[in-house]
Amino acid sequence: MESNLLSRILNGEANLEEKEAFYRTLGDSKAEEELFYEVKSLWLRAEKQHDIFDMDAEFNMLWNKIKHSEKQPSFTIGKKIMRYAAMILIVLGIGGLSGYFISKNNVEFADSGTQKYASLKGSISIVEFADGTKVWLNSGSQLTYREDRKGKQRIAELTGEAYFEVTHRDDFPLLVKVGEIVVRDLGTTFNIRAYPEDSFIETSLVEGQADILNSYGNSLLALKPGESAVYLEDSKQIKVKPITENVLSAWRDGKFVIRDQRLEDIFKELGRWYDVEFRFENKKLRDYRYTGNIKKTTTAQHVLKMLKITANFNYRIIEKPAEPDVIIIY
Repeated sequence: MESNLLSRILNGEANLEEKEAFYRTLGDSKAEEELFYEVKSLWLRAEKQHDIFDMDAEFNMLWNKIKHSEKQPSFTIGKKIMRYAAMILIVLGIGGLSGYFISKNNVEFADSGTQKYASLKGSISIVEFADGTKVWLNSGSQLTYREDRKGKQRIAELTGEAYFEVTHRDDFPLLVKVGEIVVRDLGTTFNIRAYPEDSFIETSLVEGQADILNSYGNSLLALKPGESAVYLEDSKQIKVKPITENVLSAWRDGKFVIRDQRLEDIFKELGRWYDVEFRFENKKLRDYRYTGNIKKTTTAQHVLKMLKITANFNYRIIEKPAEPDVIIIY
């Protein structure tokens, strides 16, 4: 895979003849095809942000991927390493490598002291407030935070998913607004999942105390440690269920932990991380259920192969230059 040509393909600058030759090469080699889609995924995310990244961690990830592949002659391995290195340099030249990483440099200050934080797709961000409160933001999440000195409260608004380790103050509580409900900290470690496309808000209490309030400030539920409250936006009802700690912490540990989930919901989660769009041609496949663990450093192509073996589906990729690819499940 010639590096200058790859750069023109990713930037949409290649002519028709170059594109035809390039995709013929991909068709002749599954390894080259997987490598291309991995690099394109990195490039799309890199183009959207300019964060500090851990170069050593990214290189080690790729190096381990090569070392754990089937044994090959040293010359072949050397060529593969050089190819990976070329890809990294291309992505760096475009604007920064942004595969799986944790960043602390994505704060934006808005009006009246409001701070805005975001974690783009394919990344996890850590936010630490002046009082010591720490927040982990999952892929595709946004958080705003401000201190209301007159009202003596800290106010946050969340879209997406976040894990809070709150420094509690009786005289200065933290309120987290998510959609139609508010989570009030009472000395707490908790996780909130509130992606707009999910039509539910899930609050899971790890330790301490937390109240679920409506938009008028009236208490709906007092959560106990080990409980998860699922607020259904359509029916305005709350269901309480026990939490599984390893599942709750999985996204912060760089894993997808899937426990008897529908394939449609699994692909929704994968789409957020890999910044791709999944579409079902075979509607029956949406309700297939799967259980397993997948590392987030695994490529989207490899995840699809793993799921395909169990769920017995096929897929094709519609490549869209300069925007997320579409994966058709049939």
